[in-house]
Amino acid sequence: MASEVKSDKLSPSSGTALQIGDASDTITIPTGATFTVTDGIGVASGGTGLASFTAGDILYASGTTTLAKLAKGTAEQVLAMNSGATAPDWGSVDLTVLPTITAAKGGTGQTSYTAGDIVYASGTTAISKLGKGTGLQVLQTNSGATAPEWANSPQSLMTAAGDILYASGANTLAKLAKGSNDEVLTLAAGVPSWAAAAGGGAWTLISTTTASADATVDFTTLSTDYRDFMLIGSGIRSGTNAVDPWLRYSVSTSFVTTGTTYQWGCWGWDIENGGGASGGDGATSGWGQKATSYIRLVSPYQTTNGMGTTAGYNMGFTATIFDVHDTGLFTMSTAHTNLTQGGLTPAEGVMQYATGGGQYKEAVAIDGIRFQFSSGTVAEGMFTLYGRKTA
Repeated sequence: MASEVKSDKLSPSSGTALQIGDASDTITIPTGATFTVTDGIGVASGGTGLASFTAGDILYASGTTTLAKLAKGTAEQVLAMNSGATAPDWGSVDLTVLPTITAAKGGTGQTSYTAGDIVYASGTTAISKLGKGTGLQVLQTNSGATAPEWANSPQSLMTAAGDILYASGANTLAKLAKGSNDEVLTLAAGVPSWAAAAGGGAWTLISTTTASADATVDFTTLSTDYRDFMLIGSGIRSGTNAVDPWLRYSVSTSFVTTGTTYQWGCWGWDIENGGGASGGDGATSGWGQKATSYIRLVSPYQTTNGMGTTAGYNMGFTATIFDVHDTGLFTMSTAHTNLTQGGLTPAEGVMQYATGGGQYKEAVAIDGIRFQFSSGTVAEGMFTLYGRKTA
């Protein structure tokens, strides 16, 4: 039967060691009872040697027979060895000291990026990056089909009104900015380019004048860019009946209206009278004058007839004046005229077609062209001047 001993204190009979039971004995502390060890149980006896803890403390061996506790760290700190490698310690991680993680180990192998970079596989275990393209470029596979690349799109190239797209190489787009007025599209070094239109005979519009009861119709700007000039008149009506159309020239900015420096010859036909007649200064057919102050555009085979003024009557003509700037040549011209005659019968109201030519008998530069009638005004009509380059 178990015996019961009640005592407030047990002390050793001698020394400081007190033994309770033998090695094979079992010491039982009943449930609900409190067994207090004042100074804690040492490590050698299977304890910690520590009397208290704070939530988050970590135990670690500070020696072969001693334990210590490490208080919890702050948010996002990690547990690592202290600088002396003697004990654990809480601290922040410096990611810059970590090695670059390769693709084979789940990383990218890249150490930095720029906004807009694209990451792509450049091999089975390698990752590369492609910098962003420029505005409106498109992503495509390169010509070797090995990697992505940025390429120009039509929208990225055409940045201004008038831009033209062309292929600067196989599968390569380029743009050509618009040219200047009157330039033409041509090739230079195998690619399109804008250039001034070549000369060589094409007539270029210079100016147009509309007459309204004018004594004369003058063109006084004959640019040296052009060698020859052509004057076209249409819908022309005279203010006076039975007058003749003339041409005159300006020399040194002054129109020559007197003297004998002009010559002209002209043959005319009408459907009523069947042709021209002999006359003039020694002409064998048609009409002409070798010393006068104008160039006549019709044949006066009936001297009282000329341009009529009846409603609907009008005339049109084309006159070409050659080498106007050449001071070593007389100035030559040709003309073709069609008009409705007025004056005496049987020519009244009858169409006359005339063809002829003229000459200014001095080797000087011509700087103006004038159309007028032999008297009266140019009641109406449109006159257009063209120039011809030879190079």
